[in-house]
Amino acid sequence: MSPSLTDDSFASIVAAVEEGRRVFGNIKKYLMYLLSSNIGEIGLMMGASVLGMPLPLTAVQILWVNLATDGLPALALAVDPPEDDLMKRQPRDGKAGIFTRPVVTLMLVGGLWSTIVNVGLFFWSTHSGRGLPEAMSMTFVSLVLIQFFKAYNYRSDRRSVLHKPFANKWLNLAVFWELVLLLLILYVPFLQNLFDTFALSGLDWLIVGVASFTVVPVLELAKWLERRGVFGKLD
Repeated sequence: MSPSLTDDSFASIVAAVEEGRRVFGNIKKYLMYLLSSNIGEIGLMMGASVLGMPLPLTAVQILWVNLATDGLPALALAVDPPEDDLMKRQPRDGKAGIFTRPVVTLMLVGGLWSTIVNVGLFFWSTHSGRGLPEAMSMTFVSLVLIQFFKAYNYRSDRRSVLHKPFANKWLNLAVFWELVLLLLILYVPFLQNLFDTFALSGLDWLIVGVASFTVVPVLELAKWLERRGVFGKLD
């Protein structure tokens, strides 16, 4: 139960401050994830166009990524458990907004790396003897997986993803459910026709999995630099 504003006991004041910090932190996680995902999606479409390649995703696939893949993990981040050291941090500057330099940097790193990986994967797959439907499906899956990896990374803008990685049960359920739906979209014939997807081979999955996982060490490096103040003071 949330502390009452009319209760002036010290314990209630501390609980109210903690709740406020938790809510603020979860709003930040929610926005970092959604905006970074949007940067990656826009960058993929623009990058392919600039390089003179076919569009890497269909309109239905883009709609699916925005409504389903982005939606549930973002909502799960909005109810993320508080970080262990939440009450040990210094008070935030009241004039500072959510989008501090470290937050924007982490968001841009995730979005731009997603762009690089997916444009590169689409370019390579279209020049590796694969047909366009297979190349598009590989890119579609890579984009989805990268965003799942980013959801776990953005649970904290300072701590490693390895610190209690599965503490958010709602995020785990959201990702699991979305993976099930992704497999159905790829392998159920009438859904293949609806989403213009191609049944990926084991080798395709290996390539896509390795490519999408690279966002994890990249964001880990960005966090490591942030903890050392390279991008400014953490709030």
